[in-house]
Amino acid sequence: MKSHNNGKKTFLVPEILFYLSVFAAITCFAMVQSYGEPPDEVNRFKVVSFICRHGYLPHGADPEVLLDGYGASYAFQPMLTYIIQGFLLRFLKLFTTDSYVLLVSARMVNVVFGVLMAYFVRQISRELWENPYLQWTFTVMTVFLPQNIFLHSYINTDSMAMLAVAVICLALLRAQRTGYDRKDCILLAVGIILCAMSYYNAYGIILAAILVFALNYVHIGKQAGTQTAHGAAAGKTGLWIEWGPLLGKGIFISVIVLAGISWWFIRNGLLYDGDIIAMNARRECSIQTATEDFNPLTRFTYLNAGIPLTDMLFGTSYITLVFKSFIAMFGAMGIPTHRLIYHFYGYFWLAACAAALFLPKRFWCPAEKSAWANPGKSLQNGGRKARLLIYIGMALFSLITIGLSIFYSYTWDFQPQGRYILPVLIPFMYVVTTGVQKLCGLLEKWISRPSGAVLGKLFCAGIMAYVLLAFLYSLFRCVLPYYSHIDGLFSVYQLIL
Repeated sequence: MKSHNNGKKTFLVPEILFYLSVFAAITCFAMVQSYGEPPDEVNRFKVVSFICRHGYLPHGADPEVLLDGYGASYAFQPMLTYIIQGFLLRFLKLFTTDSYVLLVSARMVNVVFGVLMAYFVRQISRELWENPYLQWTFTVMTVFLPQNIFLHSYINTDSMAMLAVAVICLALLRAQRTGYDRKDCILLAVGIILCAMSYYNAYGIILAAILVFALNYVHIGKQAGTQTAHGAAAGKTGLWIEWGPLLGKGIFISVIVLAGISWWFIRNGLLYDGDIIAMNARRECSIQTATEDFNPLTRFTYLNAGIPLTDMLFGTSYITLVFKSFIAMFGAMGIPTHRLIYHFYGYFWLAACAAALFLPKRFWCPAEKSAWANPGKSLQNGGRKARLLIYIGMALFSLITIGLSIFYSYTWDFQPQGRYILPVLIPFMYVVTTGVQKLCGLLEKWISRPSGAVLGKLFCAGIMAYVLLAFLYSLFRCVLPYYSHIDGLFSVYQLIL
């Protein structure tokens, strides 16, 4: 019994260290950044400040929350994060009026979302791979991507969107082996609620989840039937649907989701003449309140200028900036990390994705007893169809997210920022880690097995070490020196409470 407890403690040590490290990393960013330095934090905080001061939600066109120059406001968009932050500050103001304490407290809401995302990513890794080295490689690459840490350190709704994607991915994976039991249906519903109440650019995961769930009950082949009087099985062949569980579990999930989000969309409908997502209302408000340079009717866009989409993508710095800011670009897109870090990530991701997509199993798969060849319990127990559904769903989600980002830059506002496509981080890192798995399998197959297995473990350890070093370099050599040279490091004089 004593040895069992010691083993359990040994297992918990890296888990505890991991979560403490994630918390410390995000908190460090949250505490050192000057107010308004992160992307559009000033305008986002207007909504938080309004809720804090008044105790209710603002109308999107309220003068107190309008964006200077751009017109409209973030109050038109889902703002559950801002609601939590606003009422938290309203409570804290009973005890302190220190602007720095209040600012960091608001940011800590996103810090918590970041730690929760790390927890769900860790659980996802266990569902995807049996090998602990692959589990940790996926986890560390996903969580400690510098831009991911940064995203959870300031006031935004992106952080909740990242958490929502992780929750939905875990629910879909576990459901492949549990058959969508009640626990996983509730988890899926919670993920959809968080996503719907966070950021529109992550809504693709909701469509993907609906598709994966529905197709799970659609079958092609012979349908099991009842026994006839002669003992033969009577059934249909072709396309058939399990209507009972599809409707029963679908309604169960839908009821929970509607209970969690309907109030917001009903509110929008009442405030904005039936516009439940408030996109048209936001545009009309922007037309009335924006300056000429940012007015939707007069502002420059590549679409209005008749410039082809290909010219925007390949004739500007769009792809380069999106790539770099997907990895690490802090502040208001003005604090890059070392150029070699971008080079490493670029070449490593390219090699790993190529291995994942194009390396046939016969070239890399070692002996069946090898842990490198074994998928996690969800992909293993779910069967071929379950894996295919997950792949299709994640591919659809990624295409929608990237497509929306490009569409927004082309038709509305040229914003080449990696944070707009960062929600695809988990499926992307799955592809990268699958490439790492195949490369480790190559080492074990082509070299003598003991040596090859050791090299594979060293390869995974080396990747994790580099990811952590790249993050630490970005923090201690880029972020901290930048803010240490700003006069009034913690000056938040613009904070209106």
